[in-house]
Amino acid sequence: MKRNLLLFIFLQFSFCFFTQSYSYDNAVLSEASVNENDTVITIKWQSSLGATQYNLYRKLYGGLSWGSPIANLGPLDLFYGDSNVVANQLYEYRIMRVGSTSTAYGYLVSGINTQIPCNKGKMILIIDDYFLPDLQNEISELILDIEADGWFVQQQLVNRNDGVSQVKSLIQGIYNSDPVATNGLFLLGHVPVPYSGDINPDGHPDHLGAWPADVYYADIDGTWNDVSVNDASASDPRHHNVPGDGKFDESVLPSDVELEVSRVDFYNLPTFSNTETTLMQSYLGKLHAFKTRQYIPRDIALVEDNFLGMAEGFAGSAYASFSPNVGIDSIINGDYTSELLNNNYLWAYGTGGGWYSGASGIVNTSEFAANNYKSTFSMLFGSYFGDWDSADNLMRANLASGKTLSCSWSGRPYIYYHPLAMGENLGYCIQKTQNNNSTYFSSTLNTFKRWIHIAQLGDPSLRAKYISPPNNLTCSTNANGSVDLSWNPSSESVIGYHVYRRLPNVSSWSLVDPAIISGTTYNDNSIVNGGTFIYMVRAVDTLRTASGKYFNQSLVTIGSGNSTVQTAIVSMNKHIHIYPNPTNDYTSILVPELLIGKEYKILNLMGKEIENGTIESLIHKVNLRQYSQGIYLIYIEGLESSVKISKN
Repeated sequence: MKRNLLLFIFLQFSFCFFTQSYSYDNAVLSEASVNENDTVITIKWQSSLGATQYNLYRKLYGGLSWGSPIANLGPLDLFYGDSNVVANQLYEYRIMRVGSTSTAYGYLVSGINTQIPCNKGKMILIIDDYFLPDLQNEISELILDIEADGWFVQQQLVNRNDGVSQVKSLIQGIYNSDPVATNGLFLLGHVPVPYSGDINPDGHPDHLGAWPADVYYADIDGTWNDVSVNDASASDPRHHNVPGDGKFDESVLPSDVELEVSRVDFYNLPTFSNTETTLMQSYLGKLHAFKTRQYIPRDIALVEDNFLGMAEGFAGSAYASFSPNVGIDSIINGDYTSELLNNNYLWAYGTGGGWYSGASGIVNTSEFAANNYKSTFSMLFGSYFGDWDSADNLMRANLASGKTLSCSWSGRPYIYYHPLAMGENLGYCIQKTQNNNSTYFSSTLNTFKRWIHIAQLGDPSLRAKYISPPNNLTCSTNANGSVDLSWNPSSESVIGYHVYRRLPNVSSWSLVDPAIISGTTYNDNSIVNGGTFIYMVRAVDTLRTASGKYFNQSLVTIGSGNSTVQTAIVSMNKHIHIYPNPTNDYTSILVPELLIGKEYKILNLMGKEIENGTIESLIHKVNLRQYSQGIYLIYIEGLESSVKISKN
């Protein structure tokens, strides 16, 4: 490689080079074990030659303040048994290592026999209509899988040529209709990309300007301006930011983001021989396989750090997140390519001097396109490619390759994934990082906290661990009004099952019986008033991780049953979405799961029926190309009124 190219790819820093690895020293590697009988959580951490003191903090999970340390320990103390805890309660710990030359931190979430919430909230799914109708079945499966993990999905189609303000208005409208429950935002495809700020977090002057900023969509109530920044110095016009150009001024979040935002986007990856549609299809397929336990990676993590002499210690973000997830002794320092081509890893991190499509000594887009890299959760760091909307971008290429399901640019700042070890979802971790002010510290002492470039690629509902789900749930009504349920068991050995139910027009589930059901049948005799109910059954098993022990749950198998009084499907119209509308030819109808299998018919304004059929999936395509211009009415079985479609 030419000398000038080498200079081009390496990060610009004011720090000096040293002979030692700072990444390992700039994080406190930590893990935890639990004793159920004595109700003790034991926190452990890796020793450090430079340590003079360890300060241990604890707060309730989700709490805002660490308060005072619960223990001040000496440099040779490497564990602490916390007996001031209760079962079924999640705690978050901070280990602060004070040293003669530096201070470092480690974080973990722990608990004894804690529960994963059944109701995760509402997930807004923004779908790029480019993928319809080709991926109709795959997107329907995605929606079902997300809902099967406790979310209520409200989907909305957009066009990749829409304005970002238009998309933001759609998101705000959905959020404001149910602000308490709505907490997730999944951008599927090349949903219009917001740009904001005048920043270059990789330090390069030619990369200064507006960067991709999906946080704009996640910030419901913040003020975003386009009046003051005037900078066209970047070599790529994408980053030019002048008043009134549709790119925003804010370099730092104007307010906390309300939504856990993440994106899956394979636009403009010409090095890949597969089309954008095929890449999306492949991703959705491997995502489903992971969630349903058809693919199970090894519970280990890989780190390759090619910035050993950088005082910021970028790879410290990997050590800090990996140790609570897989354990201190399950982190391997090795060659990124050879390890991931020959072995599967749950986690992987690589950092080196970068360009848009590569990281020096780690990997490049061509290698991702040609090979099957087997990491599930990925973190990368280097110059330029943190700008993930660039052509042939390394991060999006990583997402398209092999077994990878998520990717983030972690180092400026650190991204904190330790909550995944106790059943939390991916989106929660990126939201806490984006909103971080003083809760979490890295070696850079939060220099880049709340910057608008902090982003996550992948499914935000994704968890680190799943159980093989039960299947074939059937429901039948008895003469006394109770409902008999039966299902096929999980393919894994589990301790039992939980049964939930909800009304058709209600987004949250209720646990029918707090007890874990050991068999594969159940009689629900707790119904007070008659009606139509939707049931779900989830496999339950205890899971010990490097952070604690919790009751893990599978995805669900879903069925419906009726009690003594039959009721119609009501209040479903507000959950029907049609896009595009108006249309020149085809339109797609997005429906709740309850309407699958229902009959529909299309009438013109004269009342003449021109088409009929059955709703076969969550996204149903209707072709109006052969019909004349005008208004058409779609009637779906069970809806309280018709839905209008305009034909241009």
